[in-house]
Amino acid sequence: MAREVIDDRFIGALHLLALTRAGLDHDVELERTAIQTGTINALLNGCYEGDITIEELLRHGSDGIGTIQHLDGELIVVRGIAYTARADGSVEVVEPKIKTPFAVLTRFNASEFLRVTAQGFGEFCEKLDDLSPQETVMAIRARGTFKNLHLRSVAKQYPPFKPLCEVVADQTEWHFEEANGDIVGFRFPDTTAGIEVPGWHLHFVSGDRRHGGHIISLDVVDAEVDWNNSNELHVELPANIEIGGLADADRNAIDMVEARSH
Repeated sequence: MAREVIDDRFIGALHLLALTRAGLDHDVELERTAIQTGTINALLNGCYEGDITIEELLRHGSDGIGTIQHLDGELIVVRGIAYTARADGSVEVVEPKIKTPFAVLTRFNASEFLRVTAQGFGEFCEKLDDLSPQETVMAIRARGTFKNLHLRSVAKQYPPFKPLCEVVADQTEWHFEEANGDIVGFRFPDTTAGIEVPGWHLHFVSGDRRHGGHIISLDVVDAEVDWNNSNELHVELPANIEIGGLADADRNAIDMVEARSH
């Protein structure tokens, strides 16, 4: 059964629905809905196992981002295929039975496109911001040519798991002069703090599927972008995970993680 959690910060803006695993399996109202498993708070605290497989997750969305079991790289889901960009620089298709502790997916209706040329990363994000109210979850998918790419990923973790801020301190970073490929990601409103990281969170995978990772920065040469806005965020919660407020310690941890990413 699904159980609904009401938080007054979401009233009039984003509707949050917390689901059990069974509830996610029976949730069929998915168009323009963001589907998430796990929370950023849980990930910050070293919950890297998860209870949903990639196969199960892909029933509910075609494009998205996250990580996989034991934090083994950056998850990039593009047009129904899930990839992981690992800390050694390799990109592989994720096996269907691999679980994920944290991921968010959606579907695109591809009814609108935006052509973007010759823009830096900040300008690109600002242009996207203009397309959607800040109170909604905005999903984007861009295909094209990019330059000055700065990407990162993290290494697979083993028990006992370290907190995410310690893991990210040892992240691997790459630079590419130019690459064709796909950007996938989301912008989350401030009201999702604790469930998600507010602001933009984007991943990249090259067209040849050999390179990828979390985007620290890049410049757009020429890209076609499609997007959608969601007033619905459906979150599947493993048995030991709850939705609650964001403590000051967690805010500080998010700040540390984000500082490593920008």
